[in-house]
Amino acid sequence: MMVAEVTAAAPEAPLWLILVVVACVPATIVAMLRIGRWWISGAPLPLPLDKAWPALRWSPAFGLGLFVLLALATQLIPHAYMAGKEQDFWPWEPLGLPEMFGVAIFLGQAVPPLLGLAALWLLGRGAAETAGVRIAPLGAGLLAGVVAAAVVLPVCMVALKINVILVVLAGGQPQLHPVLETIGEQPTWGVTAMALFQAGIMAPLAEEFIYRGVLMMTLMKAVGIGRAILISSAIFAVMHLPAQPQAVLPLFVLALGLGYIAYRTRSLVGPTIAHSLFNSLMVLSAFTA
Repeated sequence: MMVAEVTAAAPEAPLWLILVVVACVPATIVAMLRIGRWWISGAPLPLPLDKAWPALRWSPAFGLGLFVLLALATQLIPHAYMAGKEQDFWPWEPLGLPEMFGVAIFLGQAVPPLLGLAALWLLGRGAAETAGVRIAPLGAGLLAGVVAAAVVLPVCMVALKINVILVVLAGGQPQLHPVLETIGEQPTWGVTAMALFQAGIMAPLAEEFIYRGVLMMTLMKAVGIGRAILISSAIFAVMHLPAQPQAVLPLFVLALGLGYIAYRTRSLVGPTIAHSLFNSLMVLSAFTA
């Protein structure tokens, strides 16, 4: 297969998204220069290494078990709801709502983090705060989220192009994420607004709590900070493999940035903001393509 044919298989980004990516390149360059200086210096990973945090209130076994249960719940709850719908167990269902944005998906994103938060809260307030469930400092978290999104966006877009080419060369076929596929089938403002709510708000809230708050913090106690960020990022990317195989590499890059910001700021505000911005840009790019 010719290189031009392989490259053509990658989805084209709209002009406005390309301009946004180009505008973010200076932030990426600055970050890369700093990473390069740190790498050459051989200094420890620049993280807040004070022993007062994280004050983990749970064992690695408990944390990993909780993560597995929450990850399974995000998949099982929608299927259980749909099974009940087929049996007419639910007396009410919103009309005209695409299945991708229905009650089943909403419950699958909303219920697991609430259950996980309740489980951590039973261990004491410190457990929930260790998982990043704290607002302060809000300003620093918002700024960190915006900066993180700007830094990783150009790298993620390059990684996406490479990932798509690798999938095609391996004989696979790039697949749109079900959310983006739904927008393509029903390109209306209403559908896009629902996609932004799901992908830009619900998914980041749920995934940051499960992957950065529970999984990464648990792994830090077992394998250390750097390895915890790497392993949790890899698991986060692989979990998206069935829905979007060509996005594994960019999602891994994204998760590395989210993990670093989560620990650096000791809060899920920053990574949730960055995750939300990234997902929202992808939704809008599908709507305007």
